[in-house]
Amino acid sequence: MDRPLTSLEYTALGIILKRGPCVAHIVVKEFGDSHTQAYRSGAGSVYPLMKRLHEAGLLSCTHREYSLTEAGLAELKKWLQPPFDPSVISTNLDLIRSRTYFLRLLTEDEIASFIDFSQQGLHRVLEECRNSLLQFREMGDKPSEFAMLGAVRETESRIKWLEEVRSAFC
Repeated sequence: MDRPLTSLEYTALGIILKRGPCVAHIVVKEFGDSHTQAYRSGAGSVYPLMKRLHEAGLLSCTHREYSLTEAGLAELKKWLQPPFDPSVISTNLDLIRSRTYFLRLLTEDEIASFIDFSQQGLHRVLEECRNSLLQFREMGDKPSEFAMLGAVRETESRIKWLEEVRSAFC
């Protein structure tokens, strides 16, 4: 490719590594089932992405099933090893936190509603993440288990932080 791979492309390579040879629909499903909105890509972006990775020699395709090539595996390993781009080691995009900068526009009741709504949604996400964590643990998939544990801890922290926001504004 004439440009660096995107995180989405690297993640697609990782999904194929993890799942073994599979059709593109499996990759679409994995992205669709993600707890992270940034990875909720549909067929309209994943199928062209798979074609690009195949054309770049990072994937092979036999009977519509994709597999990592040696070049794809090497590229994925390179992505996993430091040094990382500074953007990798930063705070995550949090659209609730972004909105918090502008809470002065709301009344106390509206701020309470903002916090209640956000926490309810985060509790749903937390439950989904905990269920996924248990599934990975039962499958013995340690890397996925600990990646999901990170999502659980992050979500728990966001819920706790919103309580601090409530204490300060309500």
